[in-house]
Amino acid sequence: MATIVTYAEWVAVLEKFSNGDDTVLTQMEQGSFSLDAGTAQRFYTKVEEAYKTRKKGWLERFNRSFQFQKMKSENELEIIFRDAKTNLSTLLKFVSAAGLPEELRKVLRKDLEDFVLEIKKSLKDDISKRQQHKEKMLLLLNSFGLYETSANNPAGASPQHYTNTNTIPPTGRKIIF
Repeated sequence: MATIVTYAEWVAVLEKFSNGDDTVLTQMEQGSFSLDAGTAQRFYTKVEEAYKTRKKGWLERFNRSFQFQKMKSENELEIIFRDAKTNLSTLLKFVSAAGLPEELRKVLRKDLEDFVLEIKKSLKDDISKRQQHKEKMLLLLNSFGLYETSANNPAGASPQHYTNTNTIPPTGRKIIF
């Protein structure tokens, strides 16, 4: 797989990503792009279009999952959240791709974090109106969010479960789970 470096190569890869091809994430991670006055604005616009298209697709699937699956139990809500988090990981990989300029990655990451917080707030407001199983659903909602996987964490594990166990808290006690 060739490394992408030109504007034309990036546009082709971004178009594939917009259309749902996740295999290009590897190319984006290994690629690079040198911004210049002639292509910087167009490049940022193409990246933003690809990002917004995929984010819109995620939101449509997420909303559709609530329409198709009427929540009869907390387990069904847990399944919806698990699927949503899995699909969010693709967007997280996109906004974290090393081939994108650092400034752009920061802006996209902030937008994605705000987007997830907005979804959580909306769901929390909706869950607060329900009387049945409210506590369990709120606990499930708190587990919903962006989680990065790294070499130290098993795939899909949230970072809160894998912390550095070598540090001792100020109380002098260490709790191990």
